[in-house]
Amino acid sequence: MRLRWWHRFVAPEPVACAEATVLAVASGKGGTGKSFLTTNLAVAMHRAGLRVVVVDCDFGLANDHLLFGVNPRWSVQHLFDDAAAVDIADVVMATPFGPFLVAGGSGISSLTELGEGRLAVLARALGWLAARHDVVLLDCAAGLSPQSLLTAMVAEHVLLVTNPEIAALTDAYALIKCLARQSAMPGVHVVVNRVAAQEQGRSTFVRLAEVARRFTGSSIHWCGEIPEDAAVTQRRLGQPPPIVSHPQCPTSLAVLTILKNLQARIGSLRPHLPNDRLGVASRLQRHLRRSAP
Repeated sequence: MRLRWWHRFVAPEPVACAEATVLAVASGKGGTGKSFLTTNLAVAMHRAGLRVVVVDCDFGLANDHLLFGVNPRWSVQHLFDDAAAVDIADVVMATPFGPFLVAGGSGISSLTELGEGRLAVLARALGWLAARHDVVLLDCAAGLSPQSLLTAMVAEHVLLVTNPEIAALTDAYALIKCLARQSAMPGVHVVVNRVAAQEQGRSTFVRLAEVARRFTGSSIHWCGEIPEDAAVTQRRLGQPPPIVSHPQCPTSLAVLTILKNLQARIGSLRPHLPNDRLGVASRLQRHLRRSAP
């Protein structure tokens, strides 16, 4: 029923009004600090006067609610469940630090592979969020699953989080290669996390950028590095994000630099007409049609 609604009412047509900047935060593998960066960056954006909502797109192993220190009543799981009778307005919740959150699922294996019907529901929800916020941050599931790639491809820009280790770089390149195969590749902006020495992040990026250029013909962009930091390694669940509890620590300052670099690269993070004139819901529908057999 929902799928029939989707094909009838959510056609991939140009949007007539401005939408939020849709930014996907992605990684080729788990453990890079992707969700950590997402939540801290969201707080930094809120403090800069932006209306920000984080959508935890890991529908099986979500953890953004833990990093924000909240216990959501509703999650994306309920949005997909007809029996729950909730819509996106019910699922969006405030966090103590400013950004809003749409929590993902936890331990729900059936959500790790979404069917077209659920993706249609997700598209409608993203369109609703984009019409009411300045920035929509999609915290993608780590890895290269179809679900992860799809949520990354509907964004205008991808913030790719990696580490200097060879395994993380290999998986980051694999993600870039997958995105480069699309007809409309989003802009890819790289953050190197957990660097042990100054400029290690930049040199890591240079190697990754050269491989991406040589083998995919695509350009990626430098967005910043985050050092190893005791304020982070000693952090425990239940504590505020470092950008709140330790605003002058190296990690917090690095997050602010990343935000500054991101704004310098892509311009204002305020609502705007997308370059392709398609809203986020229509971009998702377009990718669904292209991937259909």
